[in-house]
Amino acid sequence: MKQPQVLAHFEKSSDEITKYFTIKYSNNYHLIRELQNQRKILETPLQQAKRTLRSLEQDGERIQRSGTRQTDRMKGTFSSTFTRPNSQVDTFMQTNHSFDINAGQIQLQNMKAIFESLQNKTETPNFQLYWEAVFEFRQEQYLYYFVRPATQKILWEYIFLSDISFSFVQCQLKDNILHNQQIYYQEMTVLTKLFVENFALFLNQMIKHLKQRNQLVEQLQQKIDVILERNNPCISFPQEIKRNNCFIKSIIEKLLQNDNQGIQAIIITCRYQLQHLNILDVTISRPQLRNAIYLSTQQIKKQEYQSPLKTLFNAHMVPKRQSQVSVDLMNSPFIQSPFLKQLCIILDLDETMGHFSEQLNKFISRPWLFQFLESIKPFCEIIIFTAGQQNYADNAISQIQCDHLIDHKLYRHQTVYNGIHFIKDLSKIGRPLEKTIIIDNTPINFQLQQENGLVISSWVGKSDDKELLNMKDLITKIAQSKVTDVRKALKKYRDYMSRNNR
Repeated sequence: MKQPQVLAHFEKSSDEITKYFTIKYSNNYHLIRELQNQRKILETPLQQAKRTLRSLEQDGERIQRSGTRQTDRMKGTFSSTFTRPNSQVDTFMQTNHSFDINAGQIQLQNMKAIFESLQNKTETPNFQLYWEAVFEFRQEQYLYYFVRPATQKILWEYIFLSDISFSFVQCQLKDNILHNQQIYYQEMTVLTKLFVENFALFLNQMIKHLKQRNQLVEQLQQKIDVILERNNPCISFPQEIKRNNCFIKSIIEKLLQNDNQGIQAIIITCRYQLQHLNILDVTISRPQLRNAIYLSTQQIKKQEYQSPLKTLFNAHMVPKRQSQVSVDLMNSPFIQSPFLKQLCIILDLDETMGHFSEQLNKFISRPWLFQFLESIKPFCEIIIFTAGQQNYADNAISQIQCDHLIDHKLYRHQTVYNGIHFIKDLSKIGRPLEKTIIIDNTPINFQLQQENGLVISSWVGKSDDKELLNMKDLITKIAQSKVTDVRKALKKYRDYMSRNNR
């Protein structure tokens, strides 16, 4: 009964506590001072713990009242399971879950190996093993096990920051090795240390709620305890990760201020993702980073990149403080000649008209391409607008032998680069938008004029493809109807396809 009474007095003001201990201990003034100092140390964590406890109790009551059930995407399929213990400070869902302990341990080992290699400056880290572990463990699938949206948000931010930072570190290290220099080693070492600590905090929170604890779990717990031995136990798990996230963002923002031309692809991509953390989608952001890593490492090797992939970064890079808009846009409209045909058809090149076959080492045309071009040629002006380099595009078009059917060609330097994609602005071409149709397999490429677009499926070699044959019939009908604005006709077509689930 005495302990609650003392704690109750600890919640009172400083003057009341002083008065209480003066009456209780009379002449023992030094003891009073010591107790006051202890109160100051305990007061903040105690208040934080009470606020957290009240918030968790409210969340638990709200979930219990609403009777919400875990969605299918929150269900795990791995070996070890955990349940919510009878604790009011637990932040997990009240259902059984599964957790891949082995994959988590492998990812922790790879992160720690990268940190140690940076700290000791001994050998080049193996980032390939790290990324394999990331895609194997898929940490994002466990975030929905946490009840509080604030905790989920903090963890999502940590995952995106982790992807951004390790991508940059990988490219910067390769550039350092090439030029025999040691730039940003201290900052990169601190970054990786913070991520190791964050991941250990996350694993510690997960295995704390495991229903069964075997030898593998105990081994992982020992490794986590070694990493977190200096952490303040009074700070909660979300607060600790949030604090580390703040440090990480300040460091990575500083690192991304450099203008290293050798790794501009990864720098621009990381800058963009860092500015849009709240709206990122891991299924999109990771492929973007992987592509940027590839392009940066190829740039480091000074090899010309001629891939037909859509999201290319390695050419026409603009300095950081200049506009991201191509200088050729100032010369718009791109086509100065008068428009004499009934319709203007703009075609994408890669995976729309054909694709580059690595086995044959040449660009091959899509089925029905020539029939499509020849049938619409009499009443349509045909323009090729690609995000690829001019020399690559010209070579591809000459290989499929369709130059005589094409009126104009536009290239990457005539697109608008937004940090991730090369956007095709149809208003800069010099043709009336009410008569213009763009056919592309990537809708984001014509996001500025979506009402003018027809999306076609990506073609990578399927022999029975008939997409262009269907496009030929559609464009012919639009031309025969002599509509004043093709955008209205395309809207009717999309509505029809949507109603029929095509």
